[in-house]
Amino acid sequence: MTAKLIVWEMLCVALFWSVFCRSVRMDKTTKIDIRVSIWLLGLASLAGFGAPLYGWEPDSITLLIVGAAALMQAIMAQHWSHGVPDRFVNTRFLPRGRRKEDRP
Repeated sequence: MTAKLIVWEMLCVALFWSVFCRSVRMDKTTKIDIRVSIWLLGLASLAGFGAPLYGWEPDSITLLIVGAAALMQAIMAQHWSHGVPDRFVNTRFLPRGRRKEDRP
C-alpha cells in the first residue's frame, strides 16, 4: 500500500465523518440543495473509499482537491456545532420574530 493510498483513504473517511456529523443535525427544515449536496459528498466519499479495490490510485492533484474539501468541512464544522446554520434553513421555517436585516 502506497503513502498516497493511505492518505486517500484517510481523506475519504474524514469527508464521510463530516457528512455524518452534518446529517445528524439536518431535518426537513434544511434547504433541499444543502441536503442534496451533503448527501452527494457522502456518496462520493464512499465511492472514493472503495475505488482502490478496482485498481484506481489517486494522483497528487486529486489528493490536493479532496484534502482541500476535507479541510473546508473541518473548518466549517464550527458553524454547525449548534445545529444547521440559519443560512441553510428554509425561510418558511425561520422564527417569525426576527428582524428583517437579521434574516439570511
